Amino acid sequence: MTGRKFLCLIVLAAVLGLALPGLATAQKYVPDPDVGHKIRAATQRITLTARIGYSLKHGGYYVMDNPRRQSGNKVILNQNFQVLKALNRSRRAVTIQGRVDPLNFLATQIVIDRINGRPYRGAHAPLVPRP
Repeated sequence: MTGRKFLCLIVLAAVLGLALPGLATAQKYVPDPDVGHKIRAATQRITLTARIGYSLKHGGYYVMDNPRRQSGNKVILNQNFQVLKALNRSRRAVTIQGRVDPLNFLATQIVIDRINGRPYRGAHAPLVPRP
């Protein structure tokens, strides 16, 4: 009987070992298909000082919460991977001028226009889980 239980545990471990990596890769992320509408809705100007973070949960690069200003995390709708990657690695706070949707009470998304007074252009949409 113990040999049979041992064999069942081995088979179960093998099945889980094969199934779990498949589940982890099943949820792929794709660019947000609704980003155009969100960018057009962002009309209220905002200036804030914060750092840039990276997380798939936030759609890629995002403006990190600044607790002193209570600005909250904001997903960047117009991402420029090279610029944002350098800012993320530097871990320095930057001054961001951009636009948010005035109807979004928490302002959880931002379109960046300038960083530290320099014009900013980004063409990549944030990532969202595949439906």
